[in-house]
Amino acid sequence: MRMGRMHAAGEGKNRRDNIARRNRRKGYTVRPKKVFHEANATRAEARSYGSDWLERLALQGGREAAAGKSESERSCNHMQQSFNSWYLEHAAGTQRKYSPTLRISTAFAHGYAAGDSLLCHYIPLPLRRTTAAVVVASNERGTLNAVLAQLMRLPFGEIVVVLNGCSDGSFTAMEHDPRLIKLNYPERLGHDVGRALGAAVTAKDTVLFVDGDMALPAEDLGAFLVAIEQGSDVALNDITPFLPSFMKQDSVTYSKMFLNMSLGRTDLLANSLTAVPHALSRRAIDALGHASLTVPPKAHALALVRGLTVTAPYSVNVVKNNRIRSTNTGPANSVAGLILGDHIEALAEVMEIYGPRLKFTRMTRSELAKVRNRR
Repeated sequence: MRMGRMHAAGEGKNRRDNIARRNRRKGYTVRPKKVFHEANATRAEARSYGSDWLERLALQGGREAAAGKSESERSCNHMQQSFNSWYLEHAAGTQRKYSPTLRISTAFAHGYAAGDSLLCHYIPLPLRRTTAAVVVASNERGTLNAVLAQLMRLPFGEIVVVLNGCSDGSFTAMEHDPRLIKLNYPERLGHDVGRALGAAVTAKDTVLFVDGDMALPAEDLGAFLVAIEQGSDVALNDITPFLPSFMKQDSVTYSKMFLNMSLGRTDLLANSLTAVPHALSRRAIDALGHASLTVPPKAHALALVRGLTVTAPYSVNVVKNNRIRSTNTGPANSVAGLILGDHIEALAEVMEIYGPRLKFTRMTRSELAKVRNRR
């Protein structure tokens, strides 16, 4: 049995030697064997377990950050600060997509929390800018606390809640948190006025906007904060994967696509500031002004016109999860009419800058006739 194995091993070695000689004769280069130095021992060990080495380092980094800290000393703020320091040392310099960034963050949090049920749900993110969230609610007592619970899992310095004509006790139903700023308006304001008011209250560098009727996972919301951190001024929700085919889309979707097309951004398709969640940088808020946010399509158009960096980095399905109301259903509902009117206002605004042709380069009939008559 042993002789048979030795004979097979000898044949295998001879075969490899023959292949190597043939490759050298034909001028093929021989790939050198990988050599792992001592400095790469941790990475090599991580790869041997079949998982991403940076996630393994993050897990260990979280444990080290919490080591020696008492239960009272460990907190979400300390986790966020520790993660920022760790990320700067081990993972900075490469602009990663959000998914691997989230996996690294989750690994660090699990290492830091060490079984603490509250801390292990927190999501630290590689953020150097200060952040705030603006929540607009109108009689959303049933969902508002769930929305806030997800926001509190993220490193926000402030969470501004604008209660727009609430009569269901939403103000008193909200759980207490030192980061909460409540703006209560007993009389109903305009449809998007709450966003402008919330943006005016906070001075943070990055502001995320959500509605109080949809509790979206913190894992999804973090993508918009990271997009602003990586250089976007306006980070839109990419709703394209959730829309029906072109022939089945509604007039609101067509108006969004036409506005983007008119301003030379066909890549944005039907993505717009009309849909939440989205995030704005401080540069964008200052350039557009708080008041422009009361008409989201107008703010969207001005962002494109003024050269702000507008992206749609992540998709969250708000089409399916949108709360059904009498005002937003049916072919001629009032919300659709409002949004269409907002797009007309946006087009009128940018026509004052670009002229009636906007970004369309084809000549009008009268211009074409003048060119032909010169021949």
